[in-house]
Amino acid sequence: MFSKILKSEFVRNILTLMTGTAIAQAIPVLISPILSRLYTPEDFGVLGLFMSIAAVLGVIATGRYELAIMLPEKKRDAYNLLALSLFLTLVVSVFTLILVLIFKNPVTLFFDEPGIEPWLYLLPVVVLFVGIFQAFNYWSTRQKTFKRNAVGRVSQSTIMSATNVGMGIAKAGSSGMILGYILGQFVGALVLAWQTLTHLKEFRKEITRKEIIENAKKYKSFIRINTPHAFIDSLQNNGIIYLIMYFFSKMILGSYFFAFRVLKAPVGLIGNAIYQVFYQKATEALKERREIQTLVKRIYRNLFLIGFPVFLLLFIFAQPVFTFVFGEKWEISGEIAQILMPWLFLNFMVSPVSCIAIIMNKQREAMFITFVDIFLKVIAIVIGGISNDFKLGFIIMSTLCSLLMIFALFWYYKIAKTEFAKTY
Repeated sequence: MFSKILKSEFVRNILTLMTGTAIAQAIPVLISPILSRLYTPEDFGVLGLFMSIAAVLGVIATGRYELAIMLPEKKRDAYNLLALSLFLTLVVSVFTLILVLIFKNPVTLFFDEPGIEPWLYLLPVVVLFVGIFQAFNYWSTRQKTFKRNAVGRVSQSTIMSATNVGMGIAKAGSSGMILGYILGQFVGALVLAWQTLTHLKEFRKEITRKEIIENAKKYKSFIRINTPHAFIDSLQNNGIIYLIMYFFSKMILGSYFFAFRVLKAPVGLIGNAIYQVFYQKATEALKERREIQTLVKRIYRNLFLIGFPVFLLLFIFAQPVFTFVFGEKWEISGEIAQILMPWLFLNFMVSPVSCIAIIMNKQREAMFITFVDIFLKVIAIVIGGISNDFKLGFIIMSTLCSLLMIFALFWYYKIAKTEFAKTY
């Protein structure tokens, strides 16, 4: 029975990505006890602020056309969508540079953080690397070269972590954290793009301006609907950082960011791998007019069985574990981790199947869920800020967002019921 399971292409692909993701996630987690002693919560606060700005811009760098790379039956169309994604990434990077030149002083003043100003000039570079990584990540997924995806993630994590440690020993402060993040993005993008870079003639032969425009029009819902959705989704995830910085302090922000960084490991380990493989498998199934609702149900069941014991233990022991492993100054991180655990568990179950909204062309409805999510988080942090009680803000946020995730679980399962009348 076990050998039969391992022979499944779906399971093998998940295990390949999980192995890469596990290593990539494990490296920063394993060195976290070192980083927590080389850097302060304030340093992590500055890193969190920089990464949040980069993430909001990076998520829309490709116009979300990288997601469409999976959909065409013809490889030539996928090539042209890849070229379109890369072109848009370059355009957004240039636009980011213009924004930095215009708004760098207001941004620095708003967050009252002069240490971030010199690094704002590197935001366009980070956006470029993030866009390239995203485009080639999905190109590799389409090609089923999942080992390359795994190597890209491990390389990204290794370079970032090694730089963080080295710069931490050199007492570089928040600059060491930011530099490590930038170098990690560069190496990850390079690893994924390398094969195409070494076969540029083949790539250029497959793309034409006419076909790029045709595919841009065919999959226009990605830039018209999914891009605003992704931007808003990223803004609500990273906007929490802006609100925490505004209402509380760098220390609270750094504690939240550190807790979230550590907790992302178990979530990302399985969730991201299943998302990519499920996206490829579900897209293939619908092309062949096979239903996917049973697969969704099986994923829910397995994620619950795998995740519940882990998240329960973290919920009970997060505070003492954080204090023991990372040091006394990270006690607040443990408290925040404990509060957010129910929401993170439910998010762990929802995220791997969220691509159903794209596959079934339900992106407008998914955007509504994102709007509600934003509203709930903003309300929670504002209430906590007005009350001058960060714990209250996180408790309200965790409770409300958990209820929303339960609704999302039912909704994704419902729309997974195949109706072949509508695809792309």
